Amino acid sequence: MQKIFYIYRIIIKVLSFVNFGIGSILLSLLLLVLFIFKPRRLVSFFFAIFVWQMRLLGGLTLKINNKNLLKNLHSKIIVANHPSLLDVVLLISLLPNANCIVNGVLGKRNIVRIIVNTLYISNELDFAEISNRVANSLSKGNNVIIFPEGTRSIPGKPIELKKGAARLAIETGYEIVPVHIGGNEKIGLRKHDAFFSFHPTQRYHYVFDILPPISINEYKQMPSGMASKLLTEKIKEQISGELL
Repeated sequence: MQKIFYIYRIIIKVLSFVNFGIGSILLSLLLLVLFIFKPRRLVSFFFAIFVWQMRLLGGLTLKINNKNLLKNLHSKIIVANHPSLLDVVLLISLLPNANCIVNGVLGKRNIVRIIVNTLYISNELDFAEISNRVANSLSKGNNVIIFPEGTRSIPGKPIELKKGAARLAIETGYEIVPVHIGGNEKIGLRKHDAFFSFHPTQRYHYVFDILPPISINEYKQMPSGMASKLLTEKIKEQISGELL
């Protein structure tokens, strides 16, 4: 029976990603229309349907602790650890006004390139341009999602953060909301995992801990290098789960 469930979950995963790809193509083709209807909210709605589909079919579960902290959230930098391929999809599904700094490679892939290049911020831009775009987006009330690791976590190794998220928070002056993404091992969605694989005994279990905002006021008066270093350490304490 366990083998049957394993095969079933792989089928769910593949079908869900196929539907995701088809939906991305449709969203790209309708991009001009999307701008009339607040495209970020529509993308968030589409991602929420994708997550709902995987939950309904038994592919994943999602628990959100302190969900009230996401209510009416505006102009915040959301920082999170990055254990799996679905992290950004899950976060955007929870945040209708979400912008995101994304891997520049996504802007070169046919299925999602129009959406990514139009709505989100490539990490391949120089830092000054990224900072300008982040500040502009935050000033409009959007939340900006950043994964400070820069890529998905390597299983079994401690997370290592780059200082970019801290620098952006200090330069733009906006608060940080840390999110710890936990649950079981996301086998088949982790870095270097084979796509046609799944957790051997369970569906994917996601637990999101939404943590209190980190004010950057105390860091503004410090030299920039020291401020970025200390703020990065503070972020790491939160999203690594050390304070949970």
